[in-house]
Amino acid sequence: MDTFQPLINLLMLLTVLSVAVERVTNTLKLRRPAMREMGKNEGAEKQREQEITQFSLLVSVVFALLVKANLFEVLSRLDAPWDTLGWARFDGTGLVRASVLTDIPSALYAAGGCIITGVALGFGSKFWHDMLDIVFNARESLKQFTRRAGTP
Repeated sequence: MDTFQPLINLLMLLTVLSVAVERVTNTLKLRRPAMREMGKNEGAEKQREQEITQFSLLVSVVFALLVKANLFEVLSRLDAPWDTLGWARFDGTGLVRASVLTDIPSALYAAGGCIITGVALGFGSKFWHDMLDIVFNARESLKQFTRRAGTP
């Protein structure tokens, strides 16, 4: 596996999840007139922006909890972080609950990881996409450097 591949996998997952969160947030935001309409003065506009930010963060956390995007599990499986998503999985004959649902401490640990993921998703898809670009550029620069140095 490429040295950068685990980081690329993580950033790709966070980018995809944050795009989904932004779509859900925008859809819900457009249904609320107070968030849709610009403020009449600077103070009202700042208040509206603050409400939108808080609403986006709430939607991000709820979304991460719904899909069980637990950052702790994701980081433990950087070879395939998307395999950690979901509270249940279809195994061919039926649904199998996630192992974190066996006891309360495990469920709380998973919920904590999901909340942290939700906060991270709140940074937005542009942030995660930019991080992905930086890693891709670093990987390409390293490849060019090793080619010039004559190492395989």
